[in-house]
Amino acid sequence: MNKIPRFVSKQIGRLLSEQTLFKTISPIFLPFYHVVSNQKLPYRLNYPYQNSIQFEKELDYYLKHFKAVPLEYLIENPHSNKKVFHISFDDGLRECADVIAPILLKKGIPATFFVNSGFTDNRVLFHRYKASLILSELMTEPNSKAELLLKNNGLNRENILQADITKVDVLDETADILGINFNEFLKNKNPYLTSKQISKLKEQGFTIGAHSENHPEFWQISEEEQLSEIKQSMTWVVEKFNPTIKTFSFPFTDSGVSLNLLQKLKSQNICDLTFGTAGLKYDECETHFQRYPAEQKGDFKLNLKTEWVYYLLRKTIGKATVKH
Repeated sequence: MNKIPRFVSKQIGRLLSEQTLFKTISPIFLPFYHVVSNQKLPYRLNYPYQNSIQFEKELDYYLKHFKAVPLEYLIENPHSNKKVFHISFDDGLRECADVIAPILLKKGIPATFFVNSGFTDNRVLFHRYKASLILSELMTEPNSKAELLLKNNGLNRENILQADITKVDVLDETADILGINFNEFLKNKNPYLTSKQISKLKEQGFTIGAHSENHPEFWQISEEEQLSEIKQSMTWVVEKFNPTIKTFSFPFTDSGVSLNLLQKLKSQNICDLTFGTAGLKYDECETHFQRYPAEQKGDFKLNLKTEWVYYLLRKTIGKATVKH
C-alpha cells in the first residue's frame, strides 16, 4: 500500500462530506468483517474488531448513505451505479450467529457468511489463531524453550502473528511446550459456527459461501492447488447447505490469483461469484468483486471517506480496476 496517496486521501477526506463523496459513480460498496464481540478474544490478538454498539453505529451509517441489497443484486446488476451495499463476514466464527445475525435481522440487512470447511464444527483452529494464543501465553508467561524453537524457525514475538500455514507444525510444537491444547480450546470455547448454526443462518435468509478449506496464503501455492482448495470448500458448502448462489471469498487476499483461474471458476460452474479484499475498486473479471475491509483502527467514518477519495484519485489515473 502506497502511504503517500493514502495520507493525501485522508487529508482530503477530512474536508469533504459524505454526501459529496458517496454520490460519485463507484463500484458496489462491499464492506466485510470477521467478528463482532463484546468480549476480549485471545485468538484474535492485535486484530481490530468492533463491539456490538459500534457495529450497530456502522450499520446505521451504511443505511443512511446506501441501500442494503442481497447477493443476488450483484449478479443482476454487476455494474450498478446506485448507492447500494452488501455486507459479508469471513472465517465462520460463532459470533456470526450469536451476535451479528440478530443485529442484521433487526435492521433488515441481508448478508453473506463465508465459512471454512475445515474449521466448521470446531474441527481445526486457523494457524493465525494458533499463533495468537501462543503470543498471548508468551506475553503472560515467558518461556525460553518455546521462544528458542520459534527463533530457530524464523519466528518471534514480533512476527508470529504473520506466521503462514507452512509453520503449523512449529506452532503446534510450540503450543505443546507451553501447555496449550488447541483441541481442548476448540472443545471448550467453540470459536467456530457449527453446521447446525450455519443451516439456521441460511433459513433466516442469509447467503452461505465458502472461504477455502483451511485458510492458506493463496499467493504461496500453485494455481492447481488454488483450484483444488476452492473446489474442495465449494463442494462441501454446496452439499451441506445447497446455496442458491455459489460464492467464494479468497482468504487473506486475491493477490496471486490469476484471471485465468477466476474465469475457470465461472466457466466450470464452480462459483457464480468470487470476492477479493482490495477495497473500493473495480475488477477486470466481471464475476469477481473487491470488498472493503471495515475492521480498521482509527475513526470509522474518516477511514471510509479516505477509501472513497483514494478510489477517486486512482480513477483519475486509470488505476481503479484490479488486474490479475
